[in-house]
Amino acid sequence: MNYKVWLITFGVIAALVVGGAGFYAFSGYSKYSDAMQGWDDKVGTIESLERKVPYPNKDNSEALEAKVGEYEKSVDALFQSLNSFQRELNTTLLSTEFIQIVKSKVQGFRKYAGENGLEIAEASDFQLGFDLYSNVIPPQELVAILDYELEAIDHLLKSLVDCGVSDLLSFERDRIPGEDGASGDYDSGVVHKYPVRMRFSGGHNAFQDFVNKLANDKEFFYTVRVLKVRNDETEGPAKLSAAAVSRAPRFENPTTQEVAGNDQLQEWGYPDVSASELAEQARAAGFVASSQDARVLMGQENLNVFMVVDIVRFVSPEEVSANTAKEKETRGNKR
Repeated sequence: MNYKVWLITFGVIAALVVGGAGFYAFSGYSKYSDAMQGWDDKVGTIESLERKVPYPNKDNSEALEAKVGEYEKSVDALFQSLNSFQRELNTTLLSTEFIQIVKSKVQGFRKYAGENGLEIAEASDFQLGFDLYSNVIPPQELVAILDYELEAIDHLLKSLVDCGVSDLLSFERDRIPGEDGASGDYDSGVVHKYPVRMRFSGGHNAFQDFVNKLANDKEFFYTVRVLKVRNDETEGPAKLSAAAVSRAPRFENPTTQEVAGNDQLQEWGYPDVSASELAEQARAAGFVASSQDARVLMGQENLNVFMVVDIVRFVSPEEVSANTAKEKETRGNKR
């Protein structure tokens, strides 16, 4: 009896051992299969990467370095071509010296404007947009850029005078990043913009000359970002009659570009004579028939113009690197 009990007990234990071994064997095999599948996937990924470029081997590394070198040369060549149209920053200028330069530039421009017929609204308070530094010393790290902006503004407004604008009604300079009251950073690390806002009045020719001069300036880069034009002359030119305006012929002196007025047309017999007789009278006076164009509408106005002009400076690669390093250092200090 004891022998049978022993056999049964042994059988149960053996079954448990065999079952447990089978379970662990199956579980181990599953893990082995998963591990092998993961290994195969990694091997496949590595082989796929090895077939792609750039894979970090010697040949690809050299090719990549050559491409980077070509890119750096292209960037430097582009900057040098742009830099020929903008002056370098004066990095040796002191903040105390800058205040004296502002005063000198303001006085010089007021005199220049007065001698050339530009009226400045509230001229006694006009400071070329640098009112803040009439009695405050600027931060030394901003002096070089402020000096560049001062030169660009002085040049911009003297161009306005040279084009024959009659009145400077208002002028404001947006503060640049780093100045009191300014927020944020420059929109771009390689192109800095210094906006100014101005309102002036003058004839159409003066306005057109000024816009053309900004577009073709050889000393600074200017971009007209906002332009609003209003004609202060609300009355139109003298008319023969409402019906006659649409029918009146147009004659122009090809030498002086003078357009025959209503009085001249009437002297030549308009509207009673025939078109051929009128043309003959006009030719005798040095005028020829001319088609109607924009010169009839543009040229006699007194325009009130508001402009936002961005003074644009292209930053050198060295300055970009220095600014990037400074930003990283600032972020590290904040942490």
